Amino acid sequence: MSGTQSDGAQLTAFKKVAIGAGDFGFNLYWQTAGLYLLFFYTDSLGLPAATAGFIYMAALIWDAALDPVLGLLVDRTRTSMGRYRPYLIMGGAPLALGFIAMFAGPSAPGAAAVIFAAATHLAFRTLYAVVSIPYAALFARITKDSAQRGDMAGIRMVFGTLAAIAVAALTLPLAQALGTPEAPRRGWLIVGAAYGVIAALCLLGVAWAARGLDMADEAPPPPRPLRDVVRSLAANHALHLVLGAVALSAFSGTMFSKNLLYYFKYVVGDAKLGSTALAIGALTAAICVPAFAVVVRLVGKRATWLIGAIPGLAGLLVWHFVDGMGVIPLFAAVVLQAMGLASYVVCFWGMLPDTVEYGEWRSGVRTESMVFGLTVLGQKAALGLGAGFLGLALSHIGYTANAVQTPETLAGIKAMMFWIPLIGGIGSAGLIFFYPINRAAHEKMVAEIAARSEQTPIAPIKISLQETVIQ
Repeated sequence: MSGTQSDGAQLTAFKKVAIGAGDFGFNLYWQTAGLYLLFFYTDSLGLPAATAGFIYMAALIWDAALDPVLGLLVDRTRTSMGRYRPYLIMGGAPLALGFIAMFAGPSAPGAAAVIFAAATHLAFRTLYAVVSIPYAALFARITKDSAQRGDMAGIRMVFGTLAAIAVAALTLPLAQALGTPEAPRRGWLIVGAAYGVIAALCLLGVAWAARGLDMADEAPPPPRPLRDVVRSLAANHALHLVLGAVALSAFSGTMFSKNLLYYFKYVVGDAKLGSTALAIGALTAAICVPAFAVVVRLVGKRATWLIGAIPGLAGLLVWHFVDGMGVIPLFAAVVLQAMGLASYVVCFWGMLPDTVEYGEWRSGVRTESMVFGLTVLGQKAALGLGAGFLGLALSHIGYTANAVQTPETLAGIKAMMFWIPLIGGIGSAGLIFFYPINRAAHEKMVAEIAARSEQTPIAPIKISLQETVIQ
């Protein structure tokens, strides 16, 4: 690839869409695992809540631990096919098989089911990390233009939320409809196979559209000493703020999203209404993502995140105070929270590539794959800890699958769904308030980095917090 393309030449609309569509495939996996797998383990496979939570936590933390290692490997990859495309081309089919395997295995609860669930979940998370890190890093390579990155983030999130709608609306009804009393888990296996095939095709489409876009035109640089990589990451204060906000959001949001099916099954009395609520939230996010992408262009990523936090927190308050008033107010609360989620995902994936340049500007060392790997590590570790905490909490409050829950158990579910997400939402918005990059600051950083690479002396750029944040 020529330096012109990556430095800011316009990507065609077709290529933007084709590359962004990869997020549809990844979110078929991510949303199914995030929304339904814990519920599948407890209410279909029959695992104890604490055991299910531990398996989910261990697999996701293992996935998270792999990410920075894979980041280092991807940073050093040089092939005739590109830096990232080989992972997409060769990893799509094994990832699909690993996903399908999670819904196969022993049909009765017991030690064999626990071992099989743990082994297949670990295998799936390993394969997911191998393929998802190069895909995420691809977005920092194909263009350095902040506006185009915002466009790509919006397109990517549209596809991600479309996948979320499909998963939320179709997974549980299809799994129940395609199952039988003799083989109740057959429906889950069929749905998993369908999702795996679609996702694998999406990844092949990304690899095709990205031909030439991730090719380095310079000779492979010598490996960076580890101390330089650590120094670059330590100096990247923008990354620290984004990472902290993401970790808080991931942990606290787990308490709401993974409890939603339990709430509708045991508090409202109809698990399918939980799928409806999830679908409504995903549809709302899909509608709002393009709107927030426009807002990002108008006011910047930091301000957009803070604007989106308002309906998100309002939705939690509505959910808390309308409990027992029927499903319509609950659905309205989900809509408000989904608006906040749309802002979060657009800003997060738009901010992350900019932190790559921030770290390079501060330290002189570019570690794009390590930035993505470290951030995803924090996100996945927080999600895993959240799932593990939830499993222990469900056991602590006396949860028993497929049984009438006690008033104390129901009260515990309600408390987890409100207080922890509320505190986490306020904390993450507080961190983003101090995020130090806006569009003008990013352009100056890119210009100075380019001047350094050309060995052209220019006046130092001093960027203070007041100059870079949007008031």
